[in-house]
Amino acid sequence: MHRLSHFTYMPTIVTGSIGPDHYRTTLHTKSHTLLSDESLANGGQDAGPAPDQLVLSALAACKLITVRMYVDRKGWSVDLISVELEMHVDYAARPAANTDIRCRIHAEGALDEAQRQRIVTIADKCPTHRLLTGEVAIASEWAADVASN
Repeated sequence: MHRLSHFTYMPTIVTGSIGPDHYRTTLHTKSHTLLSDESLANGGQDAGPAPDQLVLSALAACKLITVRMYVDRKGWSVDLISVELEMHVDYAARPAANTDIRCRIHAEGALDEAQRQRIVTIADKCPTHRLLTGEVAIASEWAADVASN
């Protein structure tokens, strides 16, 4: 049995397409359209974030949302929460790339050291962090047709 068949919740679906424009990609979620592209140095037109930037952006957004939900639920007075993520990838590693991501978190508000450390711990519990650090199975196959919205 294929590993992907045992999940019982609704999947997240993203569709995408690319035409002859190097390398602008149009991506569709349930409610949004996004562009991705490669930088000029990589032969693209820099019309949108590169795929690795989208991955980091998803992680940043998830950490920020998770922390905001937490501090609001705790009633902590926090005006602004910010993150900076930096990724280093060794694509030469086999069988898969080795990746290190550094995340720096800051919050503006009257927080003591225990609260600041709790924010870091909570940020690491966001669903995208768990997805990226858990076991991931990717099954690619040829499709006769793919919806492109």
